[in-house]
Amino acid sequence: MPSHFYHRKLPHFQPAEATFFVTFRLAGSIPVEVIRRLRENYDLVQKGILEQKDLTEKERRELVYAEQKRLFAATDDFLDMNLNEPYWLKEKAVAEIVANEMKMHDEQWYTLWSHCIMPNHVHVLLTLLEKAPVLTKVMQNIKGYSAQKSNRILGFSGQFWERESYDHVVRKDGEFERIVHYILQNPVKAKFVKDWADWPFTYLHPDLAIV
Repeated sequence: MPSHFYHRKLPHFQPAEATFFVTFRLAGSIPVEVIRRLRENYDLVQKGILEQKDLTEKERRELVYAEQKRLFAATDDFLDMNLNEPYWLKEKAVAEIVANEMKMHDEQWYTLWSHCIMPNHVHVLLTLLEKAPVLTKVMQNIKGYSAQKSNRILGFSGQFWERESYDHVVRKDGEFERIVHYILQNPVKAKFVKDWADWPFTYLHPDLAIV
């Protein structure tokens, strides 16, 4: 599978057979004003980077990547600290649909290392396998089918997920372990449970040590 780069609201660099930390959220879970402010700040910094004439293409890409990572982190932090409506993922049947859709292609398209389904968003850590579709297609599949099934249960017909997901390539030493810990501790940080293992919508690959 070749590497893939595309730009929607955000630039996404998706290397083949890479490990990704992905966050996807329910439609409307972040106020439009917050998204606009985060995006404007990102655009301003990116414009400054692109206008620096003394940078090599590699240096420019690294700086843009770092800013994208900061935007990802800022979005994640807002979601974790502001659990805004809708809360459709609190419904056990809906959370199970999402979990099953992520599990369906485990070891077919990717290795699923960990996930946590929060009331209005989902964190997942996975590694794409050799013959997998690009991450964009993988996420479209997971979100598309889970949205259809969830809307039937909830009696809705509108947009279920925010169309764009936030993805981050995991590539630094120790970063994998930090992300696993971050995912597992999400419901603890939100004070839903005292121990991550008590949250019913968390998954940890059996080959990973308990964090």
